[in-house]
Amino acid sequence: MNILFVVSDLTTEQLGIMSLSSILKQNSHNVGIVEAKPKEIKRKLKKNGFPILAFSAHSFVVSQYLELNRRIKKELNVFSVFGGPHPTYYPEMINEVGVDAICTGEGDYVLLDLINNLAEGKSITDIPNWSVKQDGQIFRNPAGPLIENLDDLPFADRSLFNEDYLNVIYMLTSRGCPYRCSFCAVRGEFRRRSVDNVIEELKKVSLKSKAKFVTFADSTFNLSSAWIFEFSKRYRKEIRLPFSCCVRADLATPESIQCLKEAGCYRMAMGIETYDDFLRNEVLKKNISKKQIICAIDLIKKHNIKLKTFNMVGMPLSRLEDDFETLRFNIRCRPEHAGASQFRLYKNTDVYNYLLGNKEFSRIEKYFKDDCQIIWNTLNSKGHRGQIENLQKIFGITVGFPFLFPFVRFLIKLPLSWFYTFIYILWEKYCYYLCFWKAYSNWRSFCVTLRRCCKIF
Repeated sequence: MNILFVVSDLTTEQLGIMSLSSILKQNSHNVGIVEAKPKEIKRKLKKNGFPILAFSAHSFVVSQYLELNRRIKKELNVFSVFGGPHPTYYPEMINEVGVDAICTGEGDYVLLDLINNLAEGKSITDIPNWSVKQDGQIFRNPAGPLIENLDDLPFADRSLFNEDYLNVIYMLTSRGCPYRCSFCAVRGEFRRRSVDNVIEELKKVSLKSKAKFVTFADSTFNLSSAWIFEFSKRYRKEIRLPFSCCVRADLATPESIQCLKEAGCYRMAMGIETYDDFLRNEVLKKNISKKQIICAIDLIKKHNIKLKTFNMVGMPLSRLEDDFETLRFNIRCRPEHAGASQFRLYKNTDVYNYLLGNKEFSRIEKYFKDDCQIIWNTLNSKGHRGQIENLQKIFGITVGFPFLFPFVRFLIKLPLSWFYTFIYILWEKYCYYLCFWKAYSNWRSFCVTLRRCCKIF
C-alpha cells in the first residue's frame, strides 16, 4: 500500500511522521512525502499511485490542510487520514467534509493496523484510536494502551527529507508529561527511551549525515536527574556535537545544568510565559515561582549557555501592563532570544474549560462554532488589541536592544503593523541563524529563508 504524507515545510524534519514511516516501511508499505501545495500533491498522487493521503495536523495549519484535502478529493479518489494534536483534542474533526478517518492519541501501530486492513480488504471500523466514516456512518473507537517501552520503536526514517537542508539532527527522547499546564497539548504518562537507545540512534545518524548540531525536541528535557547524568556522560564521550534542549525552571539544579553544559549543551529554551504569578500559576497552571525562574536563568547564564525564553502576551484576565512587566523581566534576564506569541485559546484544553467556568468569559463558546481556536486578543474590548499585536512583534528585538524600551509605549500605538511584522520575521531569523549560528552551519538555509520572508512583502 502507498501512503503520501503532506507537510507544510520540507526543510525541517518532522519526527512524528518519520516514526510512522519507519514502522510502515518495515511492514512492506511505501511511504512518500510532499509539500502542502495542490499541484505537487496531485502530481505525486498521479505519478506514484498513492491511494492514502495522510496529514499530521496542528491546529494552526488544520484549516489549510482541510481545504487542500477537499480540493484534492474533488479530482482524485484518495482515502484521507488525519492525526496529530488537532484531532486528538478535537475529535469532532471527523465530521469535516472530505475527512475519512482521524487518529486520536498515539498512531504508531494503529496506523499500521488501518493500512494493513485497507490493503487486505478487512474492516477498519473497530481499530483503537480511530474514528472512521463508512457508508454514511461514523464509527468512534476508544483509545488503546500507550506504548510502554519506547525502545521497541524503530528509529525515525530520516530518508524522507531533503538532506541538503538537514544539517541539524532532531531527536525526541520521551513522550508524555507528568505536569498539567493548562495550555499545553503534551499529555499522558511520561515515558523515556533508554540512554543506550538514544546514543545508538545518534551514532547511526551522525555517521550518515553532515550534521553539526543536535536539537532535542522534548518539551521538558530535564525531567529525570538520573537520566540526565547518565546521558551527559555518554553523550560527551560518544557524540560530542553541540546541542539544544528545553528545560523546566523548577527542575534546573546546579548539578544537572553543569552536566548538560559539560556534555555540550550550547542553547537552552525555557518557558517564562508571563511575569504575573496569578496568570502563570492559576490560569496557565505552570506551578513555577518567579524565584525558581530567576535561579534557573542564573544557572544557565553562569555556565555560558545561550538562552531562549517563551512568553505570551494578550492573555485572558491580563492587562496591557502585565505584558509590559513580562517585557521588563526579559530585559533584566537578558536571554539571547526572547520569543513572544499572542495567547491562542484552543477548545477542549484545560485553560478553555477554566475560562468557560468563569462568568465573565462564559460568552467565549460562541466564538468556537466554526473553529476550535482563537487568538484571545481578538476578543479584547479595552481598546488595546492593536497595541498588543504590535507589542508581540517588537517584543524580541526590544529585549535584544533594551534602549528601545522607553519608546515602546509610543511605538505600539503607531499604525505600522506591516513594518513590525517584517521586523519580527527578520529578528526571529537573525536569532536562529546568526545568534545561534552553531545550529545552522550553512548559509544556504539562511538565504532561502530570508528570500521567503521577503516574498511576503
